[in-house]
Amino acid sequence: MIQSLKQLSEHYLKMSERDLKALAQNPQQYYNVFIKKQPKPDGRIKLREITEAVGLLKKVHKLILKNILTKIEFPSPPFIGGLKSKDNILNAYFHKGKPYKFCTDLKKFYPHINNKMVYNAFVNYGFSADVASILTKLTTYKGGLIQGGANSTHIAYLALWNTVKEILPICDKKEITFTVYVDDMTFSSSTDFKELSIELRDIIIKNGFFVNHSKTFFTKGKADITGVKVGQNTLNVKDDFREKLNNLEGLSDLQKQGLERYYHRVITYGKN
Repeated sequence: MIQSLKQLSEHYLKMSERDLKALAQNPQQYYNVFIKKQPKPDGRIKLREITEAVGLLKKVHKLILKNILTKIEFPSPPFIGGLKSKDNILNAYFHKGKPYKFCTDLKKFYPHINNKMVYNAFVNYGFSADVASILTKLTTYKGGLIQGGANSTHIAYLALWNTVKEILPICDKKEITFTVYVDDMTFSSSTDFKELSIELRDIIIKNGFFVNHSKTFFTKGKADITGVKVGQNTLNVKDDFREKLNNLEGLSDLQKQGLERYYHRVITYGKN
């Protein structure tokens, strides 16, 4: 990957090395923090604290994403969420027809990925130490990965890469399907692997991530996976989404069309 600050600044970020170093010295001045209402695929609204880059840093973030991070090929599956042309419906689809499911959620996923984890992720992928240091300073805020940052999902996946590489051989050996949809990890199989689910959870924790125990469960049969009801041979929308679909009053034509398209995509995937 990138081995010098000169290469990073001039070739990838289209600025002088001097200006890049100056920006990395005080990137905090280029952030705006606010609360955002985030619609979920099933129609629910979630409040999230968003840290938004502005000005020069926003421009640099776009270049980091376009010229560096999108060039990294994340294996898919397991990585699904936040990648081009891959959504929550596809993530759920991978687990259709597999009755045994283990689901877990990584608590405060982005903020818990600290500076050290981000730096190590870049170095482990092949960036030189000075380049990794600069990229870490540019893409973290108050010691952690940025909530809502343009680059955050890709960098989080880099930080998660070693954990995934440790999990994959176990899943391959036991014929377990494994997907990562941002902070949601889902495992499924045709055979019972409940005892193994503890080992999988412990690997995640051992690597520095925090499991949300209230959203961690093992089940047999139907399950809600990334906003989609997954059955043995079907996919369906959740009940609250169906209620919203049946009560379109007050919504614009564009909103109605969006809901209907989403519904038909879920049902179509369920029939495949």
